[in-house]
Amino acid sequence: MSTYVSVQHAARRLGVSPVTVRRWTATGFLPCTRTAGGHRRIATDDIDELARAIGGSSQLAARRAREHELDTIVEVSIALASEVESQPLLAEIARLVTRLLDVDFCAVSSFEPVLRLVRTLAEYDRGGERLPDTETYDVRRFPLTAEVLDEHVPAVVNVDDPRADPAEVAELRAGGDRSLLMVPLVYRGESIGLLEASDARRARSYSRQELRLCQAIAGQAAVALHNTSLRAASLSDRDDLARLRDALRGAAPALAAALAVADDGTRLECLARNLCDLLGAVSCVVATPLRSAGAARPSAPAAAAPAHKDPARAAEADAPAPPTTAHVLTGRAIDGSVTLTLTLDRPPSDGVAELLDLIATVAAGTTR
Repeated sequence: MSTYVSVQHAARRLGVSPVTVRRWTATGFLPCTRTAGGHRRIATDDIDELARAIGGSSQLAARRAREHELDTIVEVSIALASEVESQPLLAEIARLVTRLLDVDFCAVSSFEPVLRLVRTLAEYDRGGERLPDTETYDVRRFPLTAEVLDEHVPAVVNVDDPRADPAEVAELRAGGDRSLLMVPLVYRGESIGLLEASDARRARSYSRQELRLCQAIAGQAAVALHNTSLRAASLSDRDDLARLRDALRGAAPALAAALAVADDGTRLECLARNLCDLLGAVSCVVATPLRSAGAARPSAPAAAAPAHKDPARAAEADAPAPPTTAHVLTGRAIDGSVTLTLTLDRPPSDGVAELLDLIATVAAGTTR
């Protein structure tokens, strides 16, 4: 484990002045931390790595190594900042990691800390081709993965390491891989995902510089993914608001048209039909203590199916579409005399339930 020493100790070890060490730490050339009193403390591992690069006489090699780190981080920042859609962003992360570490595959996953679930968002090979996503898995099956996510530390697994996590080794062997690097995606102190770099050709031992760079990419990737998810949520909220605004605008005409009908049964049926059209519902049922009526939205006309000579293809074309998830929403008048039951093929927008209550209450005043 690395220990931390003062600027003066680092200067003696590196053969430079304390002023030079302070300048290096200020520019990021030499990483450091600070004590509660503001004093610089430098990891001995970083000092040793820099000392080896300096070679005892020249600082050029060490400076070039640090400049490479800074150049890579700047490149990553520009690349990730330019992507606003999820899949291009994931592809860019994978491209950067596979190129930087010379690995064969890179997977980016999300992490649900409460459920302890990791879900693969995308996996790419070194050529940039997307691979089929793997299934969601519980990290409690993989102690080392859980440690990476909980402790915010990277870890390497090699199949020929007798001390490696057996569960991880089994997964590597099943996939034909030789080595796996796992780096957590940490946003504001919480793991929100996982970056995994796989090498199918050889066991790996990554340098401190490679791990630092990979962690820098992971940190920026975590921010980019968080921002992408916020943007997607914002667009979804905007669509929901637009739908609710349209529904509010059309509620009065829909009610007026239905309530103008004299016959009670026809009035309820007309109200159900108008609500289907207004809210894009699959069906609607209007019920009072004495009667009820319903309506369903007409299905879209099926496109003419092409004639297939192959019976298997013809059967596939004729197969019914997979069922969609139904969402049932109920609105009631204040006095409970009118109930509206709506079936939607998507989750209802915020405010729709309250709008149904309002329409049911208005309808109740005309059906007594």
